[in-house]
Amino acid sequence: MINFRQRGVLLVATPLLLVLVAVFTALLIDGARLLLVKSEMQSIANSAATAAADEAQSCSGLPATFSAMQARGLQAARAVGFDGDDSELEIIPGLLFQQEPSNGPLEFLPRNATSEMLQTNASWVRYTRTEPVSALLPERLFPPITLVAEASARKEVYAILSSQGATATIEGGLLGSLVGELIGAPGYSLDATSLQSLESTLIGVGDLLTSLGVNDLAELADEPLLDVLDALIGITGGTTSQVGSILDDLTVAAGLSGLDASAVFEVVGQPPDVSQSSFPLYDFVISVVLNSARALNTASPSLLSIGLDTSNSSLASGLVQSIGLIGDLDITLGLIVDEPSKIVIGPARQDTSGVWLTTVRSSDITLQTAVNIELATGFLGDLISTLSLGLLQVSLLDNISIPLAVSVGGGQATLVNANCAKGSLNQAEFDFLVQDGVTNIQTGTVNGATGVVTPKPISATILQLKPLLLPAVNVCLDADLEIDLSTANTTQALESYELYCPAGQCEINTVNASDTELSGLDVQIRNVALDCGQGGLTSVISGVLGGLVPPLTALVSNVTEPIIRQLVSPLLAGLGADIGGMQLRVLGAEQTGSQLVEQAVFIK
Repeated sequence: MINFRQRGVLLVATPLLLVLVAVFTALLIDGARLLLVKSEMQSIANSAATAAADEAQSCSGLPATFSAMQARGLQAARAVGFDGDDSELEIIPGLLFQQEPSNGPLEFLPRNATSEMLQTNASWVRYTRTEPVSALLPERLFPPITLVAEASARKEVYAILSSQGATATIEGGLLGSLVGELIGAPGYSLDATSLQSLESTLIGVGDLLTSLGVNDLAELADEPLLDVLDALIGITGGTTSQVGSILDDLTVAAGLSGLDASAVFEVVGQPPDVSQSSFPLYDFVISVVLNSARALNTASPSLLSIGLDTSNSSLASGLVQSIGLIGDLDITLGLIVDEPSKIVIGPARQDTSGVWLTTVRSSDITLQTAVNIELATGFLGDLISTLSLGLLQVSLLDNISIPLAVSVGGGQATLVNANCAKGSLNQAEFDFLVQDGVTNIQTGTVNGATGVVTPKPISATILQLKPLLLPAVNVCLDADLEIDLSTANTTQALESYELYCPAGQCEINTVNASDTELSGLDVQIRNVALDCGQGGLTSVISGVLGGLVPPLTALVSNVTEPIIRQLVSPLLAGLGADIGGMQLRVLGAEQTGSQLVEQAVFIK
């Protein structure tokens, strides 16, 4: 009886067990199949995201468009086996970034495909596919499931930019005199060799980070500026080295103790590892000098003053030798710094407010240039004797003073496009929108407290003429000096910047929107009068005054123009405020590569 019952159970259970085994076997096979499908989907999503990221604003080389990003992603997906409908592969433009703390997951912020493409540095791909649970079992028992594979990729290149000029054409001794004023050491000098050493010394970013014990540029910007100076002294060989001693001198410059490195370095975005990049020490030093000068200007309502004469200025001595009317000449420069320039590191895209992230600005500087001309007695006496047939005696009174005030500011260069290095090409290309600053050159004096220029014409009582048996007559030089310098906004492109260089250092590239020759400079002397407003002058006096107008007009012009071209312009260019236009230098570039992330957080 028992055996009969057991046989009955087995007859019923055995087919059921066989069916269950078959079902589970089919499900195992289908599970493996689904895993393979999901793996293939993930591979397709990864390829599409990586390719689409090439068309983000930060890397595309042109203003980004969603159509280009979508087409690039679909093309890459089909190349690795995607054969579905385009609607199954959703491509989303956006920003991939790291929230604080930095050990958290990367986050993806989607951007509007129509109006916010210029803010993008990444793409998010969502591949959705409906797949039957089993290829063997009935679909009514095991309805199809939806598989989703997602991936995000980021790609952008960061440029290291500066607006500092070169020292080659700066009047000898000027920068040294400026540093001397800042450190309280009159007579301090920086010779041409020292300046060349500053320009040629490249500081490795990795060396600086290591010396300071910080991990990245964001932390560097928070370091005290004096600590950065101390680190650079060590990197450059200590205080016994040529450039190390200059840096050591700067540690006592006025106004630096309360500043951090963000006064010199502006870091935007989240740069990749830039430890292999470098920057010229000169650009750093000039920014430090200008920050110190601004601190002095703020603390004291007076200009930072530098004096030049024929003993220390080749320009002054050259003018005295070449212009017969000049007996002696000295120049006093007064500097007021409103905004120093910085070394800027950033990508070619906009922030979430639609403002371009990476803009390097020129320094905002006002320079008072007081030119004092002592007339040459012998030359002038001979000239007047010729004009008056020897009927007049000549006495020199006041010197001729030309009060020039030069204000420069507002120049900027914005990184608007970057074409990342791709494949075997280690080259990046950059486009900049360059806007020249506003340059105002006029006769006037600068208020040391406010920086406001008070217009002042040329006016001086320069001579006294004494006719025989008649009262002496004064001769004044009253004139309006009009100076115009025309420039135009331009767009500059820097192409084929080498990201990786054989010798470990890349050449610094200059995008030069500056008119170094000042071809648009126009100096006009108008309304020249020599009579001091006097009436009733004799014909002899009137004839002499009429004969003096052309040489004195030429004197003012022939002194003013070379001083602007050869002294004022090179000095301001070296300080990052070129009156000939915005000058931009690309010091380096670092690229993130294709950063593929499968587990980023999508911000809805």
